[in-house]
This record gives sequence, structure tokens and C-alpha cells, in this order.
Amino acid sequence: MPSAADTLIARLQADCTAAEAAERAVRAEVEAQLKEAERDRAFAWRRLSALGDMARIAALEPDREIAVERQLVALFRDIGWIDGGLDELGEGARPLLDWLQPIAEALHAVAHPVADDAGEEPKEPPVADPIAAFRAFEAWYEADRGQPFLQVFERYMPPTPVVEF
Repeated sequence: MPSAADTLIARLQADCTAAEAAERAVRAEVEAQLKEAERDRAFAWRRLSALGDMARIAALEPDREIAVERQLVALFRDIGWIDGGLDELGEGARPLLDWLQPIAEALHAVAHPVADDAGEEPKEPPVADPIAAFRAFEAWYEADRGQPFLQVFERYMPPTPVVEF
């Protein structure tokens, strides 16, 4: 039969073990929240970079078709999927282009509003909100491909040895 001191110590050890488990759970939860916040921040900056570049290209080119193609070429070059033109993309990229083309057209329409036939008010862009449309594209891409679209901007850089001469 354990002594009163042994029982007391066992209870205190159980309290310590429970407190350590609770601390580990809190740390794991906070770490997961930090990772998610870090990813959200990185993706927000990548979204800014991608759509900002596309918007600047759209603003520079008054011809819609040329502007749309240049926007898409710039995006796919930035990702590293092409070096030249969109013809380098395979047939598997067709759904991507189908999603991204209306976004590029909307960015061009925002930069170059065109009056309707009566000459009174600008026509509505094909996509009302390019940012919302891009987020919808991101959701589709992740559901279809199993990874976030903005993750394609990550490039592994192997460690480079530092050599001093």
C-alpha cells in the first residue's frame, strides 16, 4: 500500500504531466495559427504582385487582345512555366487560361473603359471584380490541383556554398 507521501507525489506528478500536455497543445495550436497567418500574408503579397503586374500591363496597352495576351504571358513567365509565349503551355493549361483570361480582360476594361454605342456610360467589364474573380480562380485551382495556385511562385533554391578566395 502506497504511503500518503507517495500518493501526494503521484497526484502532483499527474498534475505536471497534464500541465505539460496542455502546454504542448496550446503551442501546437499557436504554431498552426502562425503558419496559417504566415501563408495568408505570403499569398496576399503574391496576389498583389501578380495582379499588380497584370494591371500595369493592361494600363499600358490600349488594344484589349494584345493586353490580355501580354498579361497572361507575364504571369506565366513570372511563375516560370514559359520563356516565350502562351503557345509553350500544353493543353493541360487550357482550363487555367479559361479562368485567367476574363480576369485579364476585366483588368484591361478597368484601365480602358469604353463607352457604349450611345456614348453615355462605360460598359461593364466582363468580370466585375478582378480580385474576387482571382480568388475564385485560386479556390478552383486548389480544388482541382490539390495545392494553392499562389504556391507555384515558390521556387526551391538549393543551398549555395560560400567560397572565399
